[in-house]
Amino acid sequence: MEVTTRIVSRNRCGACRQEGHNRTRCPHDTVTATSLREAYNRERREESVRRARELNERHQQFAAQALSQTTSNEEWRAGMYAQVVDMQRRLRALTNETGSIAPRSGPTVREVKIQEILFDHCQEIPEGLYKELMDALVIRG
Repeated sequence: MEVTTRIVSRNRCGACRQEGHNRTRCPHDTVTATSLREAYNRERREESVRRARELNERHQQFAAQALSQTTSNEEWRAGMYAQVVDMQRRLRALTNETGSIAPRSGPTVREVKIQEILFDHCQEIPEGLYKELMDALVIRG
């Protein structure tokens, strides 16, 4: 972004708007001073219009960037929604539509291994805790 700096001059004539002297010491007659002042004011207006156009162009660029980001956000949301729908479909496939997990044919290898470890160390585990753990690992048949 370009930064425009404006130089302020203290010695600008109020009659002709030229630098280097003041109104009381203006070397120009009234007609010349008026034409110089009008030319100066015209240049200032043109500069102001140019700056306004540049500012408007920058705003349009920012608006275009915001629109492209919105479009990419919408694309991201659509992709995310598609993933959510896919996950929901997979979850419904894993459950039997009633919310419970579909039954498997038998215990997993881990469940069997855990049951063996519990059985081997049943004397060291308190009886209530042992019963709860074994009930949690009941072999489905």
